[in-house]
Amino acid sequence: MGKLEKQREHVHTLKAGSSTLLILSLDKVDPPDMTALKVAVIGAGAAGLCAARYLGAKPDVFQPVVFEQTGRIGGTWVYVEETGQDKNGLPIHSSMYETLKTNLPKEIMAFTDFPFRDTLPSFIGHADVLKYLEDYADHFKLLRHIKFWTVVESVTPIKKEESDREKWIVKVKNVLDKSRPVESDVFDAVIVCNGHYSVPYTPPIPGLEEFKGDFIHSHHYRRPDGYKDKIVAMIGAGNSGRISPSI
Repeated sequence: MGKLEKQREHVHTLKAGSSTLLILSLDKVDPPDMTALKVAVIGAGAAGLCAARYLGAKPDVFQPVVFEQTGRIGGTWVYVEETGQDKNGLPIHSSMYETLKTNLPKEIMAFTDFPFRDTLPSFIGHADVLKYLEDYADHFKLLRHIKFWTVVESVTPIKKEESDREKWIVKVKNVLDKSRPVESDVFDAVIVCNGHYSVPYTPPIPGLEEFKGDFIHSHHYRRPDGYKDKIVAMIGAGNSGRISPSI
């Protein structure tokens, strides 16, 4: 940042009771020599969109670039029928199932400056949440910051000799055109917004390898049709255990 060149300075004093307020005014100050900080945001789900909204609101300070490996925003709220891998060979990110409803009322889920529609019930389906995020992105014009079909392959810290500030090399690859080489760019900061619901974890369960029936993680569950007239055991009572009423 360049030095501020002060032309004329005036100090005004205001007294209010026992308090004194000093007001410093500069008639003319040369603009600082400042380049906007480049910020990489990984993921265009709820967290990534929120980051882009507030970073993008200060273009003179921040230059956000959002990398999204799919072709749409929404992250975990994008319901897809497929499980396992998508047609591009990437793991299916969403854990949504067909009849899912939120376990929190919409009144406490919304961003503070963008409420849900009043016509919606308190507990809403995944499609309503996705529509809300799409409306949020449209309202704040966030799509201009997003690079779709771009997967982040690595993030590496680097040290610039001329600055004490750490920077980051972000390497990305186009998902649709695998013939294109990996691209890299340097960023001042990285915000990781890829969520924590996309990688299923199955704890070690003694005897599981001898079980002869069907076994899936809730991440891969979509609808109850295949479980009709079957005895189903559910292990775990976390949020994903709420699929039991649909079965």
